[in-house]
Amino acid sequence: MYQPNSIEPASFEELFRSHYSILCATAYFVLKDEDAAKDMVQDFFMYCWDKRNIIQITQNFRSYATRAVRNASLNYLKKNGKVVFNDPSDSMDQAPDLVDDRELEEQRHAALWAAIGRLPEQRRRIFLMSNRDELSYNDVAGKLNISVNTVKTQIKLAYQFLRKECEWMFIYILFLIFFK
Repeated sequence: MYQPNSIEPASFEELFRSHYSILCATAYFVLKDEDAAKDMVQDFFMYCWDKRNIIQITQNFRSYATRAVRNASLNYLKKNGKVVFNDPSDSMDQAPDLVDDRELEEQRHAALWAAIGRLPEQRRRIFLMSNRDELSYNDVAGKLNISVNTVKTQIKLAYQFLRKECEWMFIYILFLIFFK
């Protein structure tokens, strides 16, 4: 994982390129303003670059960046008086959203397991041993008496299949985010 305290501009640029669009979408979801969202993300990366000797990220960068951009966007709205704080009695109106989120999560979970179920038997077994049971490639190969390269190939093919099968979920989630 990349740590922002690295002095390598090339790796920082790669980090910027790989996360810029998702962070812009995160900021846009909060701000509802494309230019402000782009500015927010650029400010975040400038902050990371300026503070690269101080910032210590203990988890993955994407989670950190998403949370930071979201919070910065909320602070921007608050600072500019664009946030409407709801009365606590209104929180009951938001309860259906929690149910919808839970239902959506259950649907995604069921769809993912259905897609895993459509994998060829040997590929599914290898994939589950590696991911669900958290066995290393060497352990999977040893238990199934196959080569490590076969394990790697089968897992790669499983991920390709699952990405293709579950692509609709990603599109559906984006649809919900932008048109909610």
